[in-house]
Amino acid sequence: MTASVLVVGTGLIGTSVGLALHDRRRVLLTDSAADRLDVAVGRGAGERWDGAEPADLVLLAVPPSVVAPELRRLMERGAGRAYTHVASIQSHVQREIDATGVDTSLVCGGHPLAGRETAGPGAATAELFLGRPWVLCPSERTGAAAADAVRALATDCGAEPLELSPAEHDRTVALVSHLPQVAASAVAARLLTGPPGAADVSGPGLQDTTRVAASDPSLWVEVLLGNRGYVAPLVRELAGDLDRLAAALESGADGAVRDLLERGSRGRALVPVKRGEHDRDFTSVAVSVPDAPGQLAGLFVTAADAGVNVEDVRVEHLRGRPSGVIELVVQPGDRQRLQTALATAGFAVLRAD
Repeated sequence: MTASVLVVGTGLIGTSVGLALHDRRRVLLTDSAADRLDVAVGRGAGERWDGAEPADLVLLAVPPSVVAPELRRLMERGAGRAYTHVASIQSHVQREIDATGVDTSLVCGGHPLAGRETAGPGAATAELFLGRPWVLCPSERTGAAAADAVRALATDCGAEPLELSPAEHDRTVALVSHLPQVAASAVAARLLTGPPGAADVSGPGLQDTTRVAASDPSLWVEVLLGNRGYVAPLVRELAGDLDRLAAALESGADGAVRDLLERGSRGRALVPVKRGEHDRDFTSVAVSVPDAPGQLAGLFVTAADAGVNVEDVRVEHLRGRPSGVIELVVQPGDRQRLQTALATAGFAVLRAD
């Protein structure tokens, strides 16, 4: 075991940190909600904190508005040697921390760019941070020891640490996290005024586009308002694109329609699919499989026997049918070999993109 960690808040992120550190560090857990703490401890994320034992690093996995007062309370108790938090907005939280008068040399903000639309310790997973960026946001007064402690934590959780100032962080996540939440929620909200039963005939496009719209509204209200200086201009730019598209559709101006779609395609190609690698570096093989036990395992075994490494998996459930479509993402050079192996094993190969 190396440095101990006290995790304050056993929701999705806090419990996932505990699970990721299993067998790597001693993890202490605390939460104001006894039921969440019970679930996290029961899942093996760590042991209950006795309220007195100091930890090498204290991680606050609590809402942004709670970080500063909770940090001050814990520092006054001498709960740790270094402190961090995982707030999805950093500048506003850092200003609140500075205003508490605590020793900010012991504090280094951080934010793992990982999460799910579901919340709570029951949704936590040890693999949540694998290959994902974990942004360190030291202030001007953060000491080297605190920054090093957070960097080591991110690495032990399987994440890839990188450093940004609080302002750089907030400007970046406004585009890559907060704007997608707004767009997903706006699209999903249209379903409330659409034809009855429209969602029942939707395909994976709607599912993919609106997935994060299922996230906790209360948390996102706090995040969006806390980062409104960066988010609002992006929302206006997006609205401008949509307004121009609506006008082009009404007038039949195909050039303007094509422009937005082509810019979107180029932007999508920049999005990593795995550990910093991009979609253009991979290809996918789609297979129709029956909804029965062992099918997914059979695909993996067949790929392994063929010497093919599966980089990623995408699942499309077919509503009302006892089957689904599994896309295995592989290196382009492995595509033909995997197709042949799957067909030989009796799987119905649909296509290779």
